[in-house]
Amino acid sequence: MEILIKRKTNPVKSMIKYALLVVTVICLFLGMIGYLSLMLAGLILALVTYFFHLNSYVEFEYLYLNKELSVDRILAKAKRKRMAEYKLQRIEVLAPPNSHRLDSYQNKKCKAYDFSSGQEGSVPYVFVYSGEDEMSRVKLDMTDELLKAIRDVIPRKVFTD
Repeated sequence: MEILIKRKTNPVKSMIKYALLVVTVICLFLGMIGYLSLMLAGLILALVTYFFHLNSYVEFEYLYLNKELSVDRILAKAKRKRMAEYKLQRIEVLAPPNSHRLDSYQNKKCKAYDFSSGQEGSVPYVFVYSGEDEMSRVKLDMTDELLKAIRDVIPRKVFTD
């Protein structure tokens, strides 16, 4: 099962991206006219704009296969990176973020990961995963289909309250 989640774009980042693009074009144009220092600044700004553009459009892909859930991050619909792989048997609890089932894990030292969309109206779930060397709290946007598939494998650890 494969699910693609688009992360909410920040309007401030969009404005910064377009402002960087405009300043880069102006610097490169003035650099071609004869201001060599502006050409160097334009090239550096072009590099900064490229990396800023990559990080401004982020999607997450959840892939559930053979009792494993893997999460990939896709930058600008072009660059993919595997963020994590989770074996369902090592999940301690899976519940909505405000569930009392997660209260016993509040004071434990857990590394937090947010692979959710951040959009209003989405249905985020948090699971606590005990890895080989550390515990982590992972926030995902679950669909009913994915939640049912996980509940079929670990029914006593999945809560919807």
